[in-house]
Amino acid sequence: MLWRRELNPILRGRLLAQEQGCFGCHWSLAKTEIPNPGSRWGSVPRFAEGNAMMYAESRGEIEEIIRFGAPRSWRDDEAAAARLERQRVRMPAYGEVLSGPELRDLTAFAAAVERVDRPADELAARGRDLARANGCFSCHGVDGSGGVANPGSLGGFIPGFVGGNYPDLVRDEQEFREWVIEGTSARLESNPLVRYFWRRQRLSMPAYRDLLDDEEIDAIRVWVESARAAAVD
Repeated sequence: MLWRRELNPILRGRLLAQEQGCFGCHWSLAKTEIPNPGSRWGSVPRFAEGNAMMYAESRGEIEEIIRFGAPRSWRDDEAAAARLERQRVRMPAYGEVLSGPELRDLTAFAAAVERVDRPADELAARGRDLARANGCFSCHGVDGSGGVANPGSLGGFIPGFVGGNYPDLVRDEQEFREWVIEGTSARLESNPLVRYFWRRQRLSMPAYRDLLDDEEIDAIRVWVESARAAAVD
């Protein structure tokens, strides 16, 4: 039940990427791009390197790449099409393999991990940058999409910011600040069942009281709220 409530477009897209073999080319464990002789840059673009804009100018073009193996602008250009033919590693087309909702989820994941969609609100954009700079995404998932494994925890994973479990953990602005500053919630800490799982889980929320000031915490909160609004199915 907790896992089903955690699912959201970005998390579903991440799971699809793993299932469809995307990480084999786009997420090297060595944190380097794999060679691709014959391609323009000599390698396959790696997720999370921020280089998606060399290949796609918008979320729509990211979906075209997933659906057709290349954006329309490349497929309609003879020189670009010839270049694609020369490279050894070719992006497969998933348009006939995945459903429309699956393509949208995979696009949402790729856009999030490459930071293509920057929040329009400047305070929210700053909050996202602060969350990234302080390691929040390492535990709470790409753009707060959740689903990172946490053995011993209630549900077996770390909740994100955009899934259905978040409202149970953060009731209001004050409780959000308490989580960030203290790394816990007094309301939940008083629950014996919650306290039992918190004592046995391997990963716990750190306290940021000495690292983030009030304005920075507020910026992160504003970003979380905007991310939740944007992740609605």
